[in-house]
Amino acid sequence: MARQRNSTRPFGFLILRAMNLDRFTASSDRRRLSGRTERRGTRTGVHSWGAFAFGGVFVAVGTFVGLIGMRIIPVDAGTVHVPWWILTAIGVVFAAAGLALWGMAARQYRFESRRIAAARKRPDEPAFADYGWDFRGFAAPRWSRAAKGLALAVFMSLFLSVFNYWAFGMNGPWMVKVMTILFDLMLLAVWWGTLTLFGRTLKFSGSRIEFARFPYRLGEPVLVRWHPATGIDRPRKGTFTLRCVEEWFETRGHGKNRSRHLVQEETWSGTWHLDQPRLFARGEIIELRYELPPDALSTQLSAEKPVFWEFEVKLDLPGLDFQETYLVPIYG
Repeated sequence: MARQRNSTRPFGFLILRAMNLDRFTASSDRRRLSGRTERRGTRTGVHSWGAFAFGGVFVAVGTFVGLIGMRIIPVDAGTVHVPWWILTAIGVVFAAAGLALWGMAARQYRFESRRIAAARKRPDEPAFADYGWDFRGFAAPRWSRAAKGLALAVFMSLFLSVFNYWAFGMNGPWMVKVMTILFDLMLLAVWWGTLTLFGRTLKFSGSRIEFARFPYRLGEPVLVRWHPATGIDRPRKGTFTLRCVEEWFETRGHGKNRSRHLVQEETWSGTWHLDQPRLFARGEIIELRYELPPDALSTQLSAEKPVFWEFEVKLDLPGLDFQETYLVPIYG
């Protein structure tokens, strides 16, 4: 049994094999989480067949323009005033946008089908209809996140290639050149982030949490068993955080400049801190216990305004740091 030291709150203690953590803190102040791009809610906000039909228009137009650019569909060359590769790039961008909409439609259809089947099979336990839980635990995805990052970087590269040709190949207005340079710098940041994701994917694998029970209940302690990833041996410092998050989309701007942004806001968090270097033994399982506040919210991943609980691990390591989040099923 590990010792509890310097805890700033009266609740919570730690059970841990071969390692002590230094202190525990908790916060009930609401704060927005920055850098969040991954939706956790299961609703896409669009009807499956509507998204499929709308996406089909993009796929059809993109395929047609792309085939012209590849000279598979013949057209009068005199009517084409840009390089053929520009048409190909435009076609790929349109088709990729349509495929993304098809992906949203397929996700929504799978969710509705699974929700109906789970509600019929387990009407006594809404957790199964709320999300496609594995009652044993939650494993961190390894390659899917890096693949999505690569797809985004390639999509942005193709999209911005058209503007780069306009700005520099056709000697466009200076304002276009300035805006293109700014977007190119953003693209470099996206590629850097993608390479970092691939580096972490190659370095770390097998990370997951094991549920002590399924689902956890409000008003009862939450015991999380973390199985560290390979590539973690001696962290210099780190944090282990259980938090409750509300999620929604926020509309910004007006008219043609309107855009929707994902917002994830923390409502409560409890954090164990690792302030000094520790040695992780091979095959070690780390167990952390949290006492939830009396007004804690229940998980509602299928709601219009989703609420979810996540367990986040951040470790400062030589080279690439480790950072991962895992969904935790806490229901009323």
